[in-house]
Amino acid sequence: MEYRAHLDTNTAFRYHWLVWQLTGIIQPRYFSTYFYRLYAVLVNILVTFLFPLTFVINVFFSKNLQQLCENLIITLSDITANLKFLNVFLVRKELQRIKIIFEYLDKRLNTEEEYRQLKRAIRTAQLSFCIFLVISTTGTSLSLFMVLYSEERSLLFPAWYGLDWQNNDLAYAVCFTYQLVALVVQAIQNVANDSYPPAYLIILTSHMRNLELRVRAVGLSPADNKENMFLSKKEQQLDLKKFNDCIEDFIQINRLYNLIQKILSKACLAQFICTALVQCVVGLHFLYLLDESDDYGAQILSFIFFFAVTMEVFIICYFGHYMSAQSLALIDAFYECGWIPQTLAFRRNLIITLMRTQKYAILYAGSYIPVDLPTFLLLMKYAYSTFTLLLRFK
Repeated sequence: MEYRAHLDTNTAFRYHWLVWQLTGIIQPRYFSTYFYRLYAVLVNILVTFLFPLTFVINVFFSKNLQQLCENLIITLSDITANLKFLNVFLVRKELQRIKIIFEYLDKRLNTEEEYRQLKRAIRTAQLSFCIFLVISTTGTSLSLFMVLYSEERSLLFPAWYGLDWQNNDLAYAVCFTYQLVALVVQAIQNVANDSYPPAYLIILTSHMRNLELRVRAVGLSPADNKENMFLSKKEQQLDLKKFNDCIEDFIQINRLYNLIQKILSKACLAQFICTALVQCVVGLHFLYLLDESDDYGAQILSFIFFFAVTMEVFIICYFGHYMSAQSLALIDAFYECGWIPQTLAFRRNLIITLMRTQKYAILYAGSYIPVDLPTFLLLMKYAYSTFTLLLRFK
């Protein structure tokens, strides 16, 4: 059909690839290799390395427990974001392989329903990037407004720069400008870091759904969409070809799942650890220091970080759970296809395929923790238990 040529799954990630090009991970085709590497090294030393380092050093200069909690919340979140950014750099070759598999699967669309379903998935993946962009822009703008309307001279986030910026105008201008520019760059990095895992899961799930539709259609009459119990040899050969094509698609989807598992495993593990630590520190901050502090800006900031890390885990767990459910539906489709009137070769291929589908797809964080909604509920249960324990000792 003509519409097949106009659908490209990789457009779902065009914003992500643009961010990765701007932040020095993936070189654009039109850039000189020498100048791009120089640009990438400069950006990542000044922002990816030095910016979180100012937070880490500032933790050791905390004067009391309240400052320690505030500094830890920011530092843990920023370090996790940079670890996820580093993970993208390490798996950039796998990202290129995924693009090739997507191009293959895009050519396998057979019906308008498959086309519409995949197009919705592409829009959803692009929308996820835009939502994270709005959230990140709102958080950055809020930090900027807090500085502008603060009664005392302050930075966007508490950090150590080795300069007396509180009493020196030039030092303050340098520190504030650097922090603002670095924060904008890191905010853009974080948008891609947080939105690419659900985006890849959305598209993977969509291709699983399309394959499910193709498998269920094998052996069905095009006229009434019902199983035909009496097939001619020509129809049997046609169904065998369709089924063999579905098997090849299934192999490619398994390759795609394994690659996505590889690129997301460490990133999800880092996010789980960060969420658990930030929730504990925020709980300590609120339960022990809320009554003693009049710094409402810091309290609001702590709540924002708590909400942000929790939502990041929820979103990835939601789409991970949805992908696993679709994987089960795909396996059921192989059992329910019209295999009864088919040839011996068809049934032999079906049995071999069923033997390979005994285990459905689950995304694991660190190759151990399932990324699904029960894991998210368990994480929230642990957070609530921690808050309850801290409250008893208050």
